Amino acid sequence: MSTQPLLIEIGTEEIPAGVSTSLLGSLRDELSKLLAAHGIEHATWTEGCTPCRLLLHWSDCPVRQADRDETVWGPPEKVAYRDGAPTPAAEGFAKKSGLSLSDFTLADKGDGKGNYLMAVVHREGRPVADIIAEALPAILRRLPSPKQMKWNDGDARDDAFIRPVRWIVARLGNEVIPFSFAGVPSGTISRGHRISGGTGEISASDPLGWLRDAKVEADRDARMQRINAGMQQLAGANHLSIVADKDLVAEVADLTEWPVPVLCEFAADYLRLPEEVIRITLKNHQRCFITHDADGRTSNRFFAVANIDSKDPSKVAEGNARVVNARLADAAFYFDRDPQESLEARVEKLNHIVFQEGLGTVGDQVMRLRSFMLDNAAAMGAQADVAQRAAYLCKSDLTTGLVREFPELQGTMGGTYALSGGETKDVAHAIALHYQGLPKDMDTAYGTRAVAAARGIAIAEAMDKLLGYFHLGRIPTASADPYALRRAAISLIHLLGSDATHIGLQPVEMSLGELIKQSSKQWNQQRITTSISADIQKQVRDFIVERLLGLSASLNCSRTAIEAAMESSTARPLYQLLEVARLLSDFSQSETGQAVAAANKRIANILKKSDAVQAGVNPDLFGEEAERKLFDALKAAEAAMPEQAGGMLTTLAGLREPVDRFFDDVMVMAEDDAVRVNRLALLTRLRALFLKLADISRL
Repeated sequence: MSTQPLLIEIGTEEIPAGVSTSLLGSLRDELSKLLAAHGIEHATWTEGCTPCRLLLHWSDCPVRQADRDETVWGPPEKVAYRDGAPTPAAEGFAKKSGLSLSDFTLADKGDGKGNYLMAVVHREGRPVADIIAEALPAILRRLPSPKQMKWNDGDARDDAFIRPVRWIVARLGNEVIPFSFAGVPSGTISRGHRISGGTGEISASDPLGWLRDAKVEADRDARMQRINAGMQQLAGANHLSIVADKDLVAEVADLTEWPVPVLCEFAADYLRLPEEVIRITLKNHQRCFITHDADGRTSNRFFAVANIDSKDPSKVAEGNARVVNARLADAAFYFDRDPQESLEARVEKLNHIVFQEGLGTVGDQVMRLRSFMLDNAAAMGAQADVAQRAAYLCKSDLTTGLVREFPELQGTMGGTYALSGGETKDVAHAIALHYQGLPKDMDTAYGTRAVAAARGIAIAEAMDKLLGYFHLGRIPTASADPYALRRAAISLIHLLGSDATHIGLQPVEMSLGELIKQSSKQWNQQRITTSISADIQKQVRDFIVERLLGLSASLNCSRTAIEAAMESSTARPLYQLLEVARLLSDFSQSETGQAVAAANKRIANILKKSDAVQAGVNPDLFGEEAERKLFDALKAAEAAMPEQAGGMLTTLAGLREPVDRFFDDVMVMAEDDAVRVNRLALLTRLRALFLKLADISRL
């Protein structure tokens, strides 16, 4: 079969970082599916993507489909013929198929329903260029992207894309694949680097090589290697080390077509600023790379990545330094001025910052957080004086100039200013950490008191937010969560669900229900809104539980095990509930676990169909030995029931034999009322014991 190189290139205005790779993957998959649907399989693509292009190349694509024989099945014989003559149904099907009735025979389809009209049609293969030309505009229209733009008038306005399309290359060998998208016709002319590359007919056999000659590196991995290698070479020559940042390398690769690292330098005086200020300025704002000097300290030299081989790299360095120096000058101004007013003095200013319309101010929120920590520090595993003080000051940095200029620094600068303002290290570190969640390992720079207080504040804040927004009816939908309430719920689950002993903390000894109650209490005491009702509290609990069930796999337990643990009559802290769920997940896989679960289902069904039994168990009414043995085993289990979940499960599993024997030998629904009620009382007491751990009938 004759083959030719296939090349598709879509040239655009600059695509946002991180989007071009997913777009290219979708285009590749769609094109592969199209070809496979037409019998052309095993496409082997060379891929290229830059901010300004998506490129796919297959070096040996068939020029035509293979000819093939296709079996066409029509209606059943009894529908196709009546009294030996073809029916309108048969004639209509033949016409629709582009065949005459003489082309059809009767054949058995193998479905046991008799004969059908059948024809074998020889289909000649179509040119692959025609297949692609017909389908590619529709493929481009349905490529998934965060946002699409329309930029043309007339018919072309119906075509939208992530960014305006400026050129299209579509060729199979020397043949153009003719189509138009967004008013741009396909052709063979591509564009190189915007400044130094020019335009020309791109090579169908080696498009990536042609683009390199035009100062475009279309291979994303190669661009990343260029960035890393260029920085390493310059860093080694200047006795510097680069702070590793794979994500930033990938982002910069997505922003450039011909990346060239340039070593730059900002004023050394700005090294007195907190490292986080320098990091955010260089990385977040300027997409530059931080370096360390030979002693491992942050250096005032950094790497910018130009998108061109400059004739004068020093000019590029000067331009980047000028921008960075200006930003750091602003930071230094606020860094020097902000401490003139203490964090405590700034608390009053929080009363002028709206938390959310209808929910008061940030100052109101701070008072709720402080009150919560005063009431519940011990349950949060925190020291009360540290926790309440940190809660009181944790939002004060929102009023500082530096945080207004660099919002990413909230919390971080609060901790810095607290320390310089005379607060204890524990309070300062708790303020700095309260946005961050639990560390994976206990950092020696922080103490357990600081981390415990920060965790407590984070828990209080997340629950405070959920209750407030649910009270306003701002509940997330399937497609929208503008206030990040799902994230708040997931954060709560991780904070409450970790026993935290691996970092030296006490676990949070408060159930989810009690946490909702305590947080609602703070809202209701302030009277900013009408009270947080029981219905709102239930909605918030259900919302968190829904997230919890969705996270079951990552929490190493099954969804049904969590549901079973949540039906316990014991209100457990979440970390204990998850411990029970993990035990139940393993237990449910065992033969004993399955038998105990089946027995519990039977008990639950019997009790559900019967009136509630208030009477106690009367041994004098036992008529079967199996009743007495189950009662004795039940009493022994009740007396020996340990506190730990693992021991509880072992004790309950030990009841399997007397429970099984009871159901084998005893008719629960006896005709005698007293005997029947007594047996139901025995099962009620047995179920109550199981429910101290979980509702095992759910497994």
